[in-house]
Amino acid sequence: MPLAQTALLPERLIAQVKEAGRALPGGTAAFDADGTLWRDDVGEAFLKQLVHVGLVKLPDGRDPYEAYEARVHQDRGAGFAYAAQLQAGVPESALVAEAKKLAPEFVPSRLIASTQALLALCTESGLRTFVVSASPIQIVRAAAPLAGVPVERLFGMTVRLDAQGRCTDELAGPSTYAEGKVQTLVLARLMPLALGCGDSIFGDLALLSAARVPVVVAPEGGNALAEEGARRGWARVSGD
Repeated sequence: MPLAQTALLPERLIAQVKEAGRALPGGTAAFDADGTLWRDDVGEAFLKQLVHVGLVKLPDGRDPYEAYEARVHQDRGAGFAYAAQLQAGVPESALVAEAKKLAPEFVPSRLIASTQALLALCTESGLRTFVVSASPIQIVRAAAPLAGVPVERLFGMTVRLDAQGRCTDELAGPSTYAEGKVQTLVLARLMPLALGCGDSIFGDLALLSAARVPVVVAPEGGNALAEEGARRGWARVSGD
């Protein structure tokens, strides 16, 4: 790795990733997206855009974004799934078009240097990088390739489509949040997990707990996952 990249990662972590690559050649390195690969939440930005352009509405006239926030406050996992379920009735082609508009404006300036270095190290060590995000799959597919992860290795909140290619409110597969991230990888036959990387104790603890090499992303001031990771002896990289 270039010196500029290795300076961003602890030496012990570099050694752990290289060893994981030797022990599990072609193994899975799974990353969260929002707060891990880039700062801020692209899924929420996507929902705001869909509301703004009139693609996402509620029959009773309420603000869909406020309804989403209320769901998240009650139950994070159900709330993140609801952001995808709000797309019911919308042609997926329209969602893909809006995602392609938003992602180049949102992602590049928010990329986190430490996880860019970690992605490169994983690839150089013979691991395959994947993203498992709780954001809707259309924006994950538009955004994550800008961080360097191939589009065929992405998972996000996904709803079933009807015969006309419109979204329904039925999830297709597990919720890609918390334990559902691990379930998604199990169903895709991507276990055992060589490396897991995330920033949220609510959404990513299960992913990191299942990994040979768990990596916490945290700002300088720390976060709840960093505190838990310190107790367990996990590696930590900067989210700033």
